[in-house]
Amino acid sequence: MNSLTSNTARLAFVPQVHHLTLDVAASTTGKLCTADFIGPASQVADDGRGTITVRRRGPMHPFDLARRSAHVTLSPTALWDIEIRGAATHIEADLTGLPLRSITVTGGLSHARFVLPHTEHLVPVHFRSAVRMTTILRPATTRATLRGAAGFTSLSLDGRWVGTTARADWRSARPTETTPGCYDIALDSGSNHLTIA
Repeated sequence: MNSLTSNTARLAFVPQVHHLTLDVAASTTGKLCTADFIGPASQVADDGRGTITVRRRGPMHPFDLARRSAHVTLSPTALWDIEIRGAATHIEADLTGLPLRSITVTGGLSHARFVLPHTEHLVPVHFRSAVRMTTILRPATTRATLRGAAGFTSLSLDGRWVGTTARADWRSARPTETTPGCYDIALDSGSNHLTIA
């Protein structure tokens, strides 16, 4: 399962994901990813062409979030698109050392922390619904931009407290704009307690 067959790969979570730890393998194992679960296991499908789909199984109930967790480790030998097709909560993603092409979350995101890798490319990070209690950390060698027009509260950018603003069109001061590599962060529905550093 999950054999490494191409230079690009996609990891998709459907229809949602909660209590996820996402990290990068320290060495090459010949697999695109490995996954471990506590509680009812999700279904992991490999289409053989570089797409890994993690599909949540079983019904939701009030105590479900406390009973389930997932730990997914990605191979650093592929260029990754990461997509969550739905809501996401309690996400801890350390992507240090991962060749990353994009991140997309289509539902609401809350209680999340992303540690992004160095890149020399433009990498879109797109949140299509509201973001709450989320921290995005990037290396000092990579620029970042933030765009959104739906309202921000408790916003912090590179250590500067912005507070509340109706819209954002921000570019990091460091490194310089001539430096290759940038995370282009776009929010369609605003945020509450968002930190980008």
